[in-house]
Amino acid sequence: MSSAGSPTYPAKIIAKLLMLTERRVQQLAKEGVVPKAERGRYELAAAVQGYIRYLQARAAGNPADSGSIDYHVEKARKTKAEADIAEMEAAKRAGDAIDASEVKRAWQLILGEVRANLLGNTPARIASRINGLTDEAAIKRVIRDEIALAMTAAAQTDVEELFSGE
Repeated sequence: MSSAGSPTYPAKIIAKLLMLTERRVQQLAKEGVVPKAERGRYELAAAVQGYIRYLQARAAGNPADSGSIDYHVEKARKTKAEADIAEMEAAKRAGDAIDASEVKRAWQLILGEVRANLLGNTPARIASRINGLTDEAAIKRVIRDEIALAMTAAAQTDVEELFSGE
């Protein structure tokens, strides 16, 4: 299994060189970090290079590539996530934050009001106001005024009232 002419060494020698226990060398071999040449023996260069790659991956913060999980890092991430959730819940209780689903629903209600205003009475009002007008600027002014009226009505919409009405 070893490369042509490359000497192999027992786990004890590799462990001493890498400042690990023999058991840890065996674990790293099982994880594929340190390639095993033959039963209980390892090529020196391949073992050292594999271990260096493993340490580099860990140093880069990529535990998936390192073959192990840093439980302290994961616990810190979990603790931070729990603290973030508690902070968001406190902000919601204090009225400083709302759920994204509530914002979406509010926007849907407001846009529904805008649509109703623009498509409801607005066309009839525009038609009656431009009846007989031939000046394009005057017609545009009427249309702009009616759109502004519909938008003002939408801006004054009480979202809480819309929520309670459903």
